[in-house]
Amino acid sequence: MAEHRNLTGSHAQNVLIVDDEDEIRNLLTDYLGQSGYRVQAARSGTELLHALERGFHGVVLLDVQLPDANGLELLEQMSRDTPDNKVIIVTAHGSIGMALTAMREQGAFYVHNKLEEGFLTRLSVSVKNAFNEIHLGTQIRHLEDLLEQGALRHDIITVSPKMQHLLELIQHVTDSRVPVLIFGESGTGKELVARAIHFGGPRRERPFVAINCAGIPETLLESELFGYEKGAFTGAYARKIGRFEQAHTGTLFLDEIGELSTALQAKLLRVLQEQEFQRVGGTESIRVDVRVLSATNRNLQEEVRRDRFREDLYYRLAVFPLQIPPLRERPEDIPLLAKHFLGKFAASEGKPIRDISREAMRMVMEHPYPGNVRQLENAIAHAVVVCQTNVIEPADLPGFLHHVEQEGLSGEGSLGLWSFMDRLIRKPSDVPRLQAVEEALLRRALLVHGGNASATARALGVARSTLLRRLREMES
Repeated sequence: MAEHRNLTGSHAQNVLIVDDEDEIRNLLTDYLGQSGYRVQAARSGTELLHALERGFHGVVLLDVQLPDANGLELLEQMSRDTPDNKVIIVTAHGSIGMALTAMREQGAFYVHNKLEEGFLTRLSVSVKNAFNEIHLGTQIRHLEDLLEQGALRHDIITVSPKMQHLLELIQHVTDSRVPVLIFGESGTGKELVARAIHFGGPRRERPFVAINCAGIPETLLESELFGYEKGAFTGAYARKIGRFEQAHTGTLFLDEIGELSTALQAKLLRVLQEQEFQRVGGTESIRVDVRVLSATNRNLQEEVRRDRFREDLYYRLAVFPLQIPPLRERPEDIPLLAKHFLGKFAASEGKPIRDISREAMRMVMEHPYPGNVRQLENAIAHAVVVCQTNVIEPADLPGFLHHVEQEGLSGEGSLGLWSFMDRLIRKPSDVPRLQAVEEALLRRALLVHGGNASATARALGVARSTLLRRLREMES
């Protein structure tokens, strides 16, 4: 086996070329070596297997017809035994049907015809994308290791620097008695942070009581907070203990505090100042020892300026403010959270689902998640319910993730397309010629539509005659 070394050193990305034609093998070795890859070359299936036994890790360029082996059978074996490697089929003998079989059923990353014009340019792009996929898989495994080693703190799963800073702030405030106001968009996990503060501090053995101020009608919220006496109003057949009394010596979490009416804001302020209150319909003053944590998705400072929230109550609640970043600002947490939710829901549903496929994970990671962690959790729950195998595939994901993927390739300025270009084009030398991009898109579209020109034209939004004319021009 021949090995081509270059100036990239020991940290270069490894490419293994498996082809019995000396001319093709030498051409690819020189071309990819000049691009900065560490290239090895094998002439047969036996030499390929020896390289894998020695621990080769990287991208394999595999010819289908080898003197001692069938390339597709080797592909199937590599997919089973060395799944971390990415295999690109390079052949002059393949058909559309063979290519689709190799890609969809046997794990090939891409298929290229080495006799086509522009072959080296397209191959270079595929090799770069394959290494991006390898990096993604490595990152996911690293995140899973971090989870096992303790990235899970107070039930908050994260490796994000922003969230790690938040966890440090939580550590500072857990042993305190001061009120904490948690800011964050809907679905970011504000109650999770409140629970981390309570259960990480000296009140952990005492009650944690939560109430959503937006989920209870205003006419009932006062009695929910402070309780009521028998006969206080129609239907009050017995005394009821309110949330403040339930939380005595513990913590009361007031979610969506910005939804309180002005009248209730005044009563809450008085309780915070005096540490005592009266039940609705009662005259007895009840003293409580309660630490109050609150949360909102509103800009309360703006609400204060507009006289919709009391300034004195705001400053009483926001002694120690905490801001939870939205999920879109910490995308590194998405694969870790997705894997966590997969394990959670697979167990609850009694399903043997163990993983999320590469394509499905890419779709999961490209969504902006306006509903934040809760939306991601719901997406994985949906996929677990739908999935009928042991791996979640794109078809198992909910419709809004498919919508993003489709828009990513057709919508102006959309997230998926920009995310793809961000991975592919990082410096001026990465920018391909426009003609090469168009040719690659046409060929790829034709491939995924099984050679059906009409379906391909519809997907591209062009007339069938236009597509056929462009294909003829490319072949001429």
